[in-house]
Parts: sequence; structure tokens; C-alpha cells
Amino acid sequence: MRRICFLLLLLLSLAAQEAPVKLTKGDWREDQVPPGWQRKVIGRYEFQSNAPWEHVETVARHMNSMLGAYKKFFTPVKQEGKAYVVKIFKDRDGFLKYGAPPGAGGYYSKQDGEMVGYMTAKIGGVAVAAATTGDKPKSLRERLAAKFSMDLLGVFAHEGWHQYFHKHCGSGVPFPSWCDEGIGEYFYGSRTENSKLITGKVNEYRLGTIKSAIRRGKTIPIKDLVGWDQSQYYAVAGLAYAEGWSLVHFLLQHPVWSRKKLIQTYMTAFVEQHSIAEAVETAFKGWKDKDWDALEKDWKAFTLSLKYEDTEAEALAAEVEMEEGK
Repeated sequence: MRRICFLLLLLLSLAAQEAPVKLTKGDWREDQVPPGWQRKVIGRYEFQSNAPWEHVETVARHMNSMLGAYKKFFTPVKQEGKAYVVKIFKDRDGFLKYGAPPGAGGYYSKQDGEMVGYMTAKIGGVAVAAATTGDKPKSLRERLAAKFSMDLLGVFAHEGWHQYFHKHCGSGVPFPSWCDEGIGEYFYGSRTENSKLITGKVNEYRLGTIKSAIRRGKTIPIKDLVGWDQSQYYAVAGLAYAEGWSLVHFLLQHPVWSRKKLIQTYMTAFVEQHSIAEAVETAFKGWKDKDWDALEKDWKAFTLSLKYEDTEAEALAAEVEMEEGK
């Protein structure tokens, strides 16, 4: 009798538990909004979230500002059409159960037509009560990376670039990752200050990696990097992301090289010709070994001159380099 009562109580308990919420991919109609979620179109974005709505609105303001930066950087070649879809989960658990890549802080799915993320520990540099982004850092490099732990505005500024560029580029061939990912990392640190969007800040999360690689002579030759597709880039992701960001930052911020418009020429050629090889040929037409050497030399010197805003991070980065140089 006791066993029957126990089983009955167990069944009643399971029945009372909330059924898994089924989430529709992409844009939603009002009748597709599940319990506990909200849907709202703000500017050019449709936000879907079960996170605190005040945080969603912070993201909304940032993304609409970022969209203006994307358009200024790369003029769209297609009509905008529907709003860009953004899903924000209240925690990492829901994000992963939805099917997110295990190591990701956010992602853009061209197939599903949406950008997806979750409430990280920071929004615009301000700590919030949210999911943790990993285990407690142990090594010097992990401690350095933890100082620049994942920021929701940064994640979406990066992924939002992919969402925008892939929609308006419309190419079915592999994208050039140094440009695609490098520009995303360039936009990562964008912030609104005194009502003005500031882009082009140093990506301090990537800075230590690329400085160390330059000093140890372990960088990827730029001549090779600009021709890589995603699979080649991901094979050495840590270094490739850092170098891709630093090369984009250099070509957009250096007082001399920025005037050459190499990134803009490269991107335009890729969009028109749908070929990484053709984009390289167009942007770097007629280049000899001496031209690549000059680019490498100036890029390395410029990158090594970049500083952390956080003096503690600067000191920690020096410790990391000393340890890795042994």
C-alpha cells in the first residue's frame, strides 16, 4: 500500500512539473509566444526573451545603435525587409538546451534567421545577477581572460555584425573569416558614451594573445590569413581570432594604412565576386613580398604599442608573457 501511495505521489509530482517550453525558431507571431516569454519589436529588431525585460531593453538600445554602425561600415546591398530576430535566454542552461554550441556566449544562425544569446555576468561592463560563464580561473591566462569576462552587449555587437553582413551579402560560399570574425571582434567593445556610440576600442580580451604571439614569433603570416575560410580559422581559433581582430583594428585605426581602404575593397570584391581568392587578388593587386613585409612590420609595431585601459590587466598580461616565454 505504501509503495502504491509513493508511486501515486511521484506521478502527481511529475505531472505538476512545468512542461518543457517549445520555442519556434526565427520570428514569432503573437500566438507563438510561450509562457514566461515576451516578444517585442524595438526599432529594427524583434526581441524574444524570458530574461528581465529591463536588460533586454538595454540590449535593444545598443543593437539599434550598432545597426547604424554596421550600415556606415558596409552599405547594404539588399532591402532590409523583416526585423532582425534576437533571442535572449535568462540563463546559460536554457541557452544550451536550445541547441547552442557548448563553448559559445552567443551565435547567429543564418538557417534559422536569428541571433541567440543568454544573460551573461555583465551587460555593458556592469555586473548583473546572471549565469556564470565558466569555472573559476586558475592559470594566469585564465585570470587575465576573466578580467574581460563575457559581456552581453559585446557578444551581440559581434554576432549582430554576422547577422547583418550575412543577410545583405547573400553569398553561399565560405566567408573570409579574418574579415568576418575580425570585424565582429572590432565591434565587440563598442559602447555609448555621452549619448554617442564609440567603436574601435581596443579588444582587451584578445590583446594579450596577439602581443604574446608577436613577441614569440608565432603569428600567422598575414598573406595566408587573408585567404583563410572558416575551417582554417577555427583550427587555430584562439590565435586566429586575436590576429584577425588586431589586423582589422590596425587597418581601420592606423593613420597611414587606414587610408588605403583595404578592408572595404576586400569586402566589396567578395560580395561582388563570391570568392575569397578573388577578393584577395583585388584588394592586394600587384603586391610583392616587400609589400607584405611592410604590412607585417607596421601591423606588429602598431599592435605592440596598444595598451590596456586597466593597469592591473596590463601587469597581469606581462606576467602571462613571462610565463609563456619560459
